[in-house]
Amino acid sequence: MKRILALSLLFFIISNSIFAQSTDDSNSHKKFVEDFDYLITELKLQHQGLYEYVGKNETNAKIDSIRNTLKKRQTKLEFYEKLRYVIGLTNEGHTSIELPKGAMIKLGLSKSFIPLTVKLCDGNLIVTQHYGSNITHLEKGVKIVSVNGRKITDILEKLYPLIPTDGFNETSKHEWIGGLNFSLLYRLVYGKKKKFELQIQKFGNDKIQTLTVPAIRFTKFKTKNAKFASQDFDYNHFKFEQINDSIAYLSIPSFGDDNLDYEEFYQKNFKKIDSLNIKHLIIDIQANGGGTEGNENLLFSYLSNKVVQKYKQVTMLPKPYQKNKSKQGYIEDKWTFQNTFAKRGNFTLYSDYYSDLGYKKPQKELIYNEKLYVLISGRTFSGGAEFASLIKMTDRGIFIGEETGGTYEGNVSGYSEYVKLPNSKIEAKIPTVHFQINVEPKIKGRGVIPNYEVPQTWKAYLNGKNTKKDFTIKKIME
Repeated sequence: MKRILALSLLFFIISNSIFAQSTDDSNSHKKFVEDFDYLITELKLQHQGLYEYVGKNETNAKIDSIRNTLKKRQTKLEFYEKLRYVIGLTNEGHTSIELPKGAMIKLGLSKSFIPLTVKLCDGNLIVTQHYGSNITHLEKGVKIVSVNGRKITDILEKLYPLIPTDGFNETSKHEWIGGLNFSLLYRLVYGKKKKFELQIQKFGNDKIQTLTVPAIRFTKFKTKNAKFASQDFDYNHFKFEQINDSIAYLSIPSFGDDNLDYEEFYQKNFKKIDSLNIKHLIIDIQANGGGTEGNENLLFSYLSNKVVQKYKQVTMLPKPYQKNKSKQGYIEDKWTFQNTFAKRGNFTLYSDYYSDLGYKKPQKELIYNEKLYVLISGRTFSGGAEFASLIKMTDRGIFIGEETGGTYEGNVSGYSEYVKLPNSKIEAKIPTVHFQINVEPKIKGRGVIPNYEVPQTWKAYLNGKNTKKDFTIKKIME
């Protein structure tokens, strides 16, 4: 079974913010180099993505360049930031590197965070929640134009390199800058501040207002301190909706909800689709970051009579394979060592492989054969992106929205190995399974590209509207 390796971005940022307070140079140059070399060795022995998108010579040259900077005296934070850059060289959003919890507890958090959560809507950074004291004119949905005299575009340019991504993807960065991450990353890059001068703009108003907002502690980011009513969207929930006599909408925000019986959910709703004689089905995976392998395959089984070879192959390097080959999941999936790497059993490569979930194939009369529209975004990642790849490789549907966060040709995810660096105790999570989708993309390292590019707009956010869904319904009815 394969589960999405949840991006530890929030934990990484919090850890990074805490660690930034330490100027402890007690680790010598030799210890930094030892830890650096240890991480590089483990990545080469366990992570198949290190040279996937950028050539071996170029990647190794970048690694050597970073290693050479360790000759200079530096803080632990500076060392950690360099490790983050190394992790970025894998071009794989499932890889993460974290600081030990002991360091977090010991160093604590400072009162130095912008008290806001945000969302990027078509290039506009919108305030979604406020956790500080009440401030006149600071309302949900206002656009942040600048912070402490820096334009948002310039700030984002500084923050984006700290967000890992698959391949050369940008839309995932636009999504993952949202929530608390903007405040936390800002704290890391620009340091401690007691207050923030914000320039804001209300929708439909050209006037720029300047507000002074006091900083808050990270511990204040709690529901009980939220000042605004929450804004909800249909794409965040498992939902079936009949739009009219011929159009239906089905939202699948995750393939990893342990509280949902996916087989029952799919069966129940495709029975409705069949009985209603739906001619146009909209499936919304714009919030789907993946989950348990098999759930995306089962959904595809309700959309096509074909059983297709989803993966060219599923492989693993020798070190993680030798360590884990006796585990039940490896035995069930018939992992075997061949030449220089391990391969998963051929039966697991097809779209009717449901892992160990025990699913049955859909009843033939429930397989939907009419028009299909798939809503995607930068949040469509891992198993969500693999489902999009299945639809694209079979030319089964029309894509509407934004480029998926996961690459069209697959990812390195699945089982993970946790590696603790010997001196700094920093821990890296290394995904070990290379899922290679059976496609030949024209441009490697990109997600599934929509047929119609439709971002979530500022106006739609204010009105609680799903821009991609509204566009699709209008397009169908034209």
